[in-house]
Order: sequence, then structure tokens, then C-alpha cells
Amino acid sequence: MRGSQWIGPGIGLVLLLVFLLLPPIEPLTPVGMKVVGIFLATIIWWGTIGIHYPSILCIALFALTGVMTAKEVFAASMGNWIVLFLIGCFGLSEGLRVTGFSRRFALWFMTRPFVAGRPWMLLAMFLLACTLLGAVMSSTATCIVFMAIAAPMLETLGYKKGDAFAAMVMMGIAWAATASLAMTPIAHAGNVMMMEWIRGDFDYNISFAQWMIFGIPMGLLVYLMIIGLFRYVVRPDVTKITGMTTEYIREVAGKMGAMKSEEKLALGVFLVVVVCWMLPGIAGNILPGVSDYLDKLGYAIPALVGASLLCVIRVKNQPLLTFHQWMTGGMEWGSTILVAAIMAIGSVIGKPETGIPQLLTNIFQPVAMGVPFYIFLLISIFWVVLQTNVMSNIVSMTLVYTIMVPVAVAAGVGNQIALGATIAAASNYAFSLPSATTTTAIVIGSGWVSVGFMGRYGVILILPIALAFTFICYPFASLIFG
Repeated sequence: MRGSQWIGPGIGLVLLLVFLLLPPIEPLTPVGMKVVGIFLATIIWWGTIGIHYPSILCIALFALTGVMTAKEVFAASMGNWIVLFLIGCFGLSEGLRVTGFSRRFALWFMTRPFVAGRPWMLLAMFLLACTLLGAVMSSTATCIVFMAIAAPMLETLGYKKGDAFAAMVMMGIAWAATASLAMTPIAHAGNVMMMEWIRGDFDYNISFAQWMIFGIPMGLLVYLMIIGLFRYVVRPDVTKITGMTTEYIREVAGKMGAMKSEEKLALGVFLVVVVCWMLPGIAGNILPGVSDYLDKLGYAIPALVGASLLCVIRVKNQPLLTFHQWMTGGMEWGSTILVAAIMAIGSVIGKPETGIPQLLTNIFQPVAMGVPFYIFLLISIFWVVLQTNVMSNIVSMTLVYTIMVPVAVAAGVGNQIALGATIAAASNYAFSLPSATTTTAIVIGSGWVSVGFMGRYGVILILPIALAFTFICYPFASLIFG
């Protein structure tokens, strides 16, 4: 590495050594000093190196420093059910992609009769399909599917990389895929992690149905913000989007033909798994035996069984999904290992014996009690939205939740369950930089969108999103989790 590339890793290492070697600083205990050192070093490494091997190193450091035994840290990280849940979800979404259903879903929206000859309606329907599909697939897979549709269409229309309209379309794909992240817990790690933290911290089980009641409206609201920004702020020349576009899209859709058996089977398996996730939360009184059984299975087992079935079911002597496709094209291993590391951090950082909860309370409780709650809330949400536009949404969510929710509990202000859910939902909305999320990195890496173009328009959304989640999402979530 060049000299400048050692700065971030070096600062993280120095911080780690300082907290390992210094005597405890009240109210931190010796264990608390180690945990803080590992946490701060890892945060810096995530921001300067990436989320992949620093996450593995973080897991190892808990055992190396004696904070946990090797058995304990493996159980808390890679052995956590959320990791297995994500593996299953990525397999399910990859099955929808490789069988062609995802592409068919996108093209259906673009071939509606009312879209013909209306370029802004075409764009709105295209990005709506991206948002809706992203609600049940990983944002990365969704982005790839829609870019594969958009790129040849733009080239056919004569657009080149760097043209404003083409850049807006590709940026819109990244943003629409991101807008879906708060809508459901399916294949969206941060939402599931927050559900698990709330269960552990407050003994409150948020069901899939409860999350979707506030998540879907907020995701659609963000989608409308994106369309409004494109229509009235970006305002590119759309004169090339004529009847030829409609004809091209219909031609592409026509080549797909009727829905194939493998698409139907992949969709059927996916829907059965979704029913298994949803049923305990909505049919407990109607089918108590079935609901209790599925509730005991949890979320990971149906996902793993469903993805495995896709590998077992064969059409024309070919599996719907090969294991290789699942583990390579379908898996986001960096994000999965990041989740494992954060679950390990979460298992120790809130323990009273570390002294960390008391330290955070001493620092932030006066703020929480000294200002109206909605000011405290706005600070929390603006913080997480601003940070997530720079680095990983899961890292941002973890930091803000770890600090602000315990303070709210200690101060006795607000609905802490709704606060945690709102922080998690808001942390998904990163639109400014390639370092923020995989979708922005993918479209910038494609060459269709420049960093400056995305950053110039993405930063405009930060304040509106923070205000929307403060004054719309939190009150809505408070009604659900009252």
C-alpha cells in the first residue's frame, strides 16, 4: 500500500493499543476498555479499508483479548441465526433472478398501456418496479437486474456514458433499490438485526407484518421524493424518450415469451417462505397450532429450506438454482460477515459489567433531558442519515442505536422501540457517495454516473429524509409499537 493508505489502519491500531494498555477510565472497566478499543478500531477500519476482512479481524480480536472465549464469539457472530437467515434470503432472491422472474417483473411495469409516449411515467414505473422488487431481494441483485435492462436501452436510444439523462436513470436504479431497504426485513440485514436487538433489549417481538406496516409506506415516500427530485431539480432533456422506447421495451418483453415453469416454481417457493414468515404474526388466533410451530422455527429455517428446495427442484434436468450460483452470484459475503461482527459487538457492548452503558448515559442523558424529545429525535435521525451517506448503513445504525437508545431509556423519554425501528429504517437511505452502499458503488463503477453527479443531487435528500423519518415514521411506529 502507498504511505497514505496506512493512515486509516494505523490510526485504528493505535486506538486499539491505547485502550488495551491504559488503565480503566471511570466508569469503564478493564473489559469495557478492551471492548471500546476494538469497537473504535473496527469503525475506523470499516471506513478506511472496507467491511470485509476488518469484520473477520473484529471477531477474532474479541477472543484474542479475552473479552469472550472463542466458543462464545463464534456463537455470537457466525453462529447467530441472522447470518443463516441472510444466507437463505440471498439464495431465494438469486433464484428469482436466475430463472428470469425478476426481469419479467420489471418489464411488466414498463409495458403498461398508460406509459406509452410519456417519458416521465415510463421512468416512474421503471423505478417503482425496482423499488417493489428490492423490497424482497437484496439491493445489489435488484440493481444488477435493472441495470441489465437499462444499459442496452439507453445505448439503443443513442445515449452515452456521461449524458445527464442516462446518468439520472442509472442513479435512479441505485436509489430506487435503496429506497426499498426499509420496506421489509426480507434480505435486508439491518432491519432483521434491529428486530433482534429490540427483542433482546426490550423483550418485544416485532413481527414481519408489523415492520411492513410502517416500512412500506416510508419506502414509497422515499421513492416519491426521488421521482420529485428528478422531475423538478435534475430536469434532464427527455426528448429522445419517444415511441421508439416503448417499442424497444415491448420487443424485449416479447422475446421472453410466456412465463416459464422455472419462474413459476421459484416464485412459488419464495411465496411459501414469505407465508411461513408472516403467518405467526397475523394468524395466531386462527391457526394457533401452525402459527406456534412456525414461530418456533423462526425466520432462518424457512429461508434455508426454501433456498435448498430451489437447488433440488429440476426443470429439463436442470436445477432452478445451483449451489454455486447461490454461494457466488447470490451471496453478499461482505455484508454477511459485517453482520456477524456487529452481532458480536452487540452481544458485549451493552453489558453493565463493561461500564459502557453508564458512560454513554453520563454523556448523553443531559442532552436528552435538556431538550424537547423531538429535538433529541431529530438529532438522532439526522446523525444516522448523514453518517450512512458516507459509510455502511449497518455500521451507522449500530453506532447511533448503541448510543442514543440507551440514553432515551435512561432519561425515560419517547417510545424506545419506535426509536430503534426508526433509526434502523432511516439508516438505509444513502444516496450520495460510492462508499455508502453497494448500489451506489455499482452504478458509479459502471461509468454511467460520476461521483460528482451523484453527490450533487444525493446530498439534497439528506435533510428531507431526516425530517420525514422524524415527524412521520417515528409517530407511525409509535402507534404500532405503543
